[in-house]
Amino acid sequence: MIRLLLVEDDDVLGFIIKEGMELIGEYDVHWSTSPSDGLETFETFHPQIIVSDIEMPGMSGLEFARKIRELDANIPIILETCVSSSKVVLEAYKIGIDNYIKKPFLPEELHAYIQGLMKRIGSEPIKENDSNVIKLGNIDFNLKQQLLKTPKGEINMTTREVRLLELLYNNLNQIVTKENIAEEIWGGVKFYTQQRLDSFIYTLRKYLSSDKNVQIRTMRGVGYMLTIDK
Repeated sequence: MIRLLLVEDDDVLGFIIKEGMELIGEYDVHWSTSPSDGLETFETFHPQIIVSDIEMPGMSGLEFARKIRELDANIPIILETCVSSSKVVLEAYKIGIDNYIKKPFLPEELHAYIQGLMKRIGSEPIKENDSNVIKLGNIDFNLKQQLLKTPKGEINMTTREVRLLELLYNNLNQIVTKENIAEEIWGGVKFYTQQRLDSFIYTLRKYLSSDKNVQIRTMRGVGYMLTIDK
């Protein structure tokens, strides 16, 4: 998984990019809505690539990129912009960005940009140890690798699937309400639909089907509960 720091002040566009990149299944996306928050997140999230808007209030994407370059000379930076001015583009490259993408764009386009960039710089995924493995019956749930190891084989998970299963596990044998799930996994009820949640629960149940003692139970009208019978 590639840890991607997205800095975008537009709520709709930021959600679309984050949602789309995570659905691709190869990204762990942290979305910051301002450059100042992005700088704080950079210190704790340790991203492998940064995607930032240029035109933002308070601090521009160019100034944000300049500050990032003072902290890390090598991390790949892609700027997203609707500006075609050669002056802006030249200034961005002088700061040390690696590429820029013009709005509007699809998440699949950004994915192609990132893949090409990562190949060019020879970046490799960070190896993880087994300290983040949770036992779910006969299934190993690796949080960092976003992987389930089952008797039927390995299953690569999306970031949102991992977060939902982790949330259920952290509340083992307790009801997790739909409102809590909407807030924790989708960032609020305005980005959440029951149909979308049903799809994720259905997928997780398929993933866990190799052990009948591991169940995600529907608490009708309230939420869901993960149980592991001995």
